[in-house]
Amino acid sequence: MFQSLFRRFRLSHLILPLLALGTVSMPTDASANDASAMLDAGGIRLVETNAISLDVEDLYISPEQIRIHYEFFNHSAEDQRMLVAFPVPEIEAEPEWNYGINNADPINFLGFTVHSNGQPIRPELEVKLTMNGRDYTEDLVSNGVPLHRFAPDYYDRLENIPDSAKQALAAKGLINWVPGEAWFDKKWKVKATYYWWQTFPANSRTVLDHSYAPVVGGGVIDEQYGIRDNIERFCIDDSFIRGFRRLLKKGGHETTVSSEVRYILKTANTWLGPIGDFRLVIDKMQPDNLITLCINGIRKIAPTQFEFRAQNYVPDQNLDIMVVKMPDW
Repeated sequence: MFQSLFRRFRLSHLILPLLALGTVSMPTDASANDASAMLDAGGIRLVETNAISLDVEDLYISPEQIRIHYEFFNHSAEDQRMLVAFPVPEIEAEPEWNYGINNADPINFLGFTVHSNGQPIRPELEVKLTMNGRDYTEDLVSNGVPLHRFAPDYYDRLENIPDSAKQALAAKGLINWVPGEAWFDKKWKVKATYYWWQTFPANSRTVLDHSYAPVVGGGVIDEQYGIRDNIERFCIDDSFIRGFRRLLKKGGHETTVSSEVRYILKTANTWLGPIGDFRLVIDKMQPDNLITLCINGIRKIAPTQFEFRAQNYVPDQNLDIMVVKMPDW
């Protein structure tokens, strides 16, 4: 479904006017075996325009899926054709970073889909290998580094890079390598961007829907490591701590499991005016699960769902969401 781009004339020349990418969030203090790395989630980005308003945004967030419904309106007398991009935060090249991605498709590893007015769109995917903001894709790929981080043969191909290629990469500072050793430290990152060209007809409404699986963080936690050391980040209160203790007692465990989702809401608006009608639904998936985040005005609308609504909305914060559930063991 997705076309992977690797060419000299890169999409970066087109995407520069778009909003900045998010960042990769480090794991918590839990060990690498008990924690998973997280990628900040977010929505699509438009080239800055004064002709198109975002009248409706309906956002659904759960640890398993993110869905976003947009309704844009082109107020001008001319069709507007522009680049729309979905940038994925930078991904660490080191295999020890456990992102927990088990998608069978190494290209569309987030299961990303997009529809325009109900019709599926086939976005393209650009992948770049970078270090300190500089593109080293050609240097790395020409020396045997796989372009796609989640390809099934990623580890094997890295292990089989010849010493001559390692020496060339080390000379450019892209790896830390001791001659004669098979393994090496990888210093580059993977930057992926889904994109497509979208036409917004004159004086008309355009509906865009997209969804993907978030890359969640979290891991095994107890009251001290995971709860009390995250009080400020997730606005954890005494009521949540009491619920956490009840959950542990019910399961007969000293530890349990958390899922953490970070969603980037606070971005510089590239459309005309504020978001006319904004709706956020957060789903904790199971009634017995616990959920906490920093937001005012949220209300429960279903056994597992919570809703926030606002008119003429300008987001002033990002969302850090923690869902705690009973372990499977």
